Amino acid sequence: MIRKHEFQWLFVAGAVLLLGSHFSGQTRIERTSSGEESHEETHLGYPQDWSSGHLLMPGMRAEDVLRAGDREPRHVYNMVMRQVAVENLRHHRLPRRRLPMEIDWAVSLENGYVPQNQFPAKYRFDVSAQNCNTDYILFGLTVTSGTQANLVGINNLYTGATPPCNSGSPWVSFAYNTVTQTGGQIKTSPTLSTDGTKVAFVESTSGASYFHVLVLPNPIPIPPAQSGTVLSPMTPTSCTTPTTVGCMTTLTIETTATNSNSSPWVDYNSDTAYVGADNGLLYKITPVFGGGAPALMSTGRWPATVSTNATNKALTAPVVDDTAGRIFLGDGYGYFYAVNLINPGTSMAQLGVGWVGHQPGTGIVDPPFAVTDPANSATDQVFAFTGCSSVNGVGGGISQLPANFTSSTALTKGTGGNTVDLGSASGTGDCTGKNVHSGTFDNNFWVNGSTSGHMIACGFVSGTTTKKLAPSNPKMYFLPFASHLITSTGSSSFVVNNTLGDECSPLTEFYDGTTDRLFFGVGSTGTGSDGFLEGSTITTSLTAPTCSGAPTSSCVMSPSALGGTSGIVIDNQVSSGGTNIYFSTLAAGSVNGQKCNVAGGAANPHCAVKLTQSALQ
Repeated sequence: MIRKHEFQWLFVAGAVLLLGSHFSGQTRIERTSSGEESHEETHLGYPQDWSSGHLLMPGMRAEDVLRAGDREPRHVYNMVMRQVAVENLRHHRLPRRRLPMEIDWAVSLENGYVPQNQFPAKYRFDVSAQNCNTDYILFGLTVTSGTQANLVGINNLYTGATPPCNSGSPWVSFAYNTVTQTGGQIKTSPTLSTDGTKVAFVESTSGASYFHVLVLPNPIPIPPAQSGTVLSPMTPTSCTTPTTVGCMTTLTIETTATNSNSSPWVDYNSDTAYVGADNGLLYKITPVFGGGAPALMSTGRWPATVSTNATNKALTAPVVDDTAGRIFLGDGYGYFYAVNLINPGTSMAQLGVGWVGHQPGTGIVDPPFAVTDPANSATDQVFAFTGCSSVNGVGGGISQLPANFTSSTALTKGTGGNTVDLGSASGTGDCTGKNVHSGTFDNNFWVNGSTSGHMIACGFVSGTTTKKLAPSNPKMYFLPFASHLITSTGSSSFVVNNTLGDECSPLTEFYDGTTDRLFFGVGSTGTGSDGFLEGSTITTSLTAPTCSGAPTSSCVMSPSALGGTSGIVIDNQVSSGGTNIYFSTLAAGSVNGQKCNVAGGAANPHCAVKLTQSALQ
């Protein structure tokens, strides 16, 4: 079972070794098992989901990344995604098309959407070519209705390809109603298996949570075939082991606590999932995708008691760093934690990164980053985000910590400090009451680490002592490193918009071989406020998007409808159909005047949206 997952990354590693050669068609590698040769062909595919960018090895030699991939294939996926883009651009010299500012497609999700700090998941069947039939985007939806789909898979994504997929129309390939409990919803991000045939996710009710593994259709249906629609979904069959197409396992995580914010992290090598709940406990589940019956670990001091505060124990998604031997995560009260990976009852550290016990926005709501930085090789570094820092003089903030931090590690601001300011209500250290979501790193960081790279994060405009801004409006920060520590010295910024109370979604960056770009949504969930999707070119600073009036080359907007976006996932640069971004809208209605409604559905539903990256430049 474990060997299966090791082989999957080996196939991708083989693709990396081919990157110096011209790709022509799909590359195939024969698979071996238990020391014996096999003639079974397998694809060079990989998943991209919420977890993809939270574990980084920037600036590393390919052979070092491949060695690390023996334990953690995300390292290999991240390198492949960037290098394939660079190599294909070099060899194919793909034309850069100037596209009109419009939505490439929008598909109805009816009453469901992906929350602002959660992500859809993308599966790419082959690293060397897009595939209309097998590549898909998966949306897990926050919706309580049991009559519509809450897990939707769309293929025929590349409507701008030559020739276009499905004559230019995306296809809802499969749609499931996975609700097993009254009021059950998918509030967090799904996680895909390495071969794209299964998905793990959490169903949450108001007071309980359940872990599911669903076996997706194989092969993925292509037009005119479908396994359900958004309005008429399939209901999975119940099974103990996830081995049969269309069957879904159900494991009770907790009957007395919901899960509002913790997506499952899957350790592919050990086929183990880690997921938190709103009671402050971190759970370990194994197996996940290997074919056995998922079960909660109840020995070895699992589940681990992480948060014990009385006010807000809701945990973020965990990030597993097996190099450091720790699991990192935060809670809604503002504490940041390190949990021992092997023995969770020992070597646990708790640090008040947020201004614990104070107003809204002080919590940690997004998962941290864990970085193995060759420019700072003594120990891995972790980065935690909060809308209200515990450090005096800092409002919203990012704290950078060594992976071996303890509960007594100091948090400081200024030269040589480890916390930077992302704006505050009065400019004197108080807070806006809104959240800061995950930032991202620029391509220079991926290439050189903290030697010349930058972190990008969306915080707030600071008010003054005479005119506080609580809530404030969002502001983007481009932050360098000095002596390998994040710093505001030499930083640059731009104001995102003038709407008080808006938050940015988590940030997404991608380098296509020529241009480094930043993508993000901004808005306010469920308010019906103006929402935007913005793009910025990254050089030695950030270009400020123009986002007012009619749509521009850096901004997609839909007044009183879009409401902002979910987290954004991307394609890499492979063919004329690639280099796209995918997200869901947070409010119902048309997007840039393009309706996504279907016959028999809501007149103004939420939309799944695809947009070509090069239009946002």
